Amino acid sequence: MAGIFSDIKQKIVKYIEVNISLFKINLIGKTSGLMSYFMFALIALFMVSCIILFVGFGLSEVFFEAGLSRALSYFLTTGVYCLLLIIIVMLRKPIVRFFANSIVDVLTDDVNIDEEDSTLNSK
Repeated sequence: MAGIFSDIKQKIVKYIEVNISLFKINLIGKTSGLMSYFMFALIALFMVSCIILFVGFGLSEVFFEAGLSRALSYFLTTGVYCLLLIIIVMLRKPIVRFFANSIVDVLTDDVNIDEEDSTLNSK
């Protein structure tokens, strides 16, 4: 009788250890996926910032070459940036929704464990 209980106890301990290991692996997978998404977003943000900076300089030079003073051309470029900022603020809900959905997709992208177990048991 004691042998049955110790066998059941060992199986329960083994089951708990496997589930803890599975939880750790899933946590590591989710965290690494999320961190890679953030790193990509950070790199993309840096690249877009550089592009916007140099496009701003170029736009200022275009205004200057069009016959405006250098100061006025920089003010006009600032006005273009303010217009872009207003458009982004007006579209903030779809932009936030896009990023929120992307993060949720990264966090919930997993394999159904029950389906894998049933295919392994049928073999």
